[in-house]
Amino acid sequence: MLRFVVPLALFPLAALAAPVALVNPGFESKNPGEGGNPEGWVAIQHAGAESYDFALDSGQKHSGTQSMRIKKIGPEPYGTISQILDGTRYAGKTVRLSGWIRTDAVPEGRNTGAGLVLLAMRGSSFVAHELMKKTRVRGTTEWKRYTIELKLPPATTRLELGATLEGAGTVWVDDFELEVVDP
Repeated sequence: MLRFVVPLALFPLAALAAPVALVNPGFESKNPGEGGNPEGWVAIQHAGAESYDFALDSGQKHSGTQSMRIKKIGPEPYGTISQILDGTRYAGKTVRLSGWIRTDAVPEGRNTGAGLVLLAMRGSSFVAHELMKKTRVRGTTEWKRYTIELKLPPATTRLELGATLEGAGTVWVDDFELEVVDP
């Protein structure tokens, strides 16, 4: 019997990913966060009158006992739930964010939809972002896992991740995962 030995270097391995620990990625913590937000998370909306209701929801969840719900209740264009990390340790690397999304009555339109968010910042300035603008979730959908990636510029000092709702409707998010992908 003839056997061939092929050097492993001829077959590159798939990119390996290193998980990054997030605070309360499934919204299960009972510890209070800043400003009444879930532990580890910050809820923001576009300026103006209160336009988005951010709440933990035990009636809709992908896993565990609850998820985070964002619901439009006023005139402003978007509401976002985010977690902020020190970006210097990930600068120059590619990060991958995954999360589960469910929607209700999110209309079709150019500036509407729900999606995951990755923002690379240098101080208070954006240096790169991925907002799922071309693949936003619209309509009424069941739970589905979504994934986005972003190559962080070397100047990145802060990384923001989370989910957003632009326009009307309701979105639920749950079970976030962040990984550093080897280039």
